[in-house]
Amino acid sequence: MANQATTTYKVTGSRKAVSDLWKTLQGMNVNTKNVWLNELADFYGIDYGAKQISVRGHIYWAEYEEDDENTLLSFETESAWDACTELFEEINHHLHDELSISYRLSKDWDNRYYLKS
Repeated sequence: MANQATTTYKVTGSRKAVSDLWKTLQGMNVNTKNVWLNELADFYGIDYGAKQISVRGHIYWAEYEEDDENTLLSFETESAWDACTELFEEINHHLHDELSISYRLSKDWDNRYYLKS
């Protein structure tokens, strides 16, 4: 059995792109049930097998905030061994590279902090 990694993501960018991802997660009932990463990849038409992108995990919580100037989407994943950042990079490509994605990865044996834009 793989070790579990918990990752907190913070996503900013164009209002349209951030809102699109949020609406997708809402449509998948993100705060009612787990959103499996393979299903999210399928929604965006990402061939994760061919691209060798790990989708072993799920999103279990998300929150969207906006004001006159900014939008912020926060969510957390549980996945096998490591963060699934390649998936979210691919989703960003599908949203015209208009997202800036920061994340914090926590493992029982290691804590790392990253900024990916």
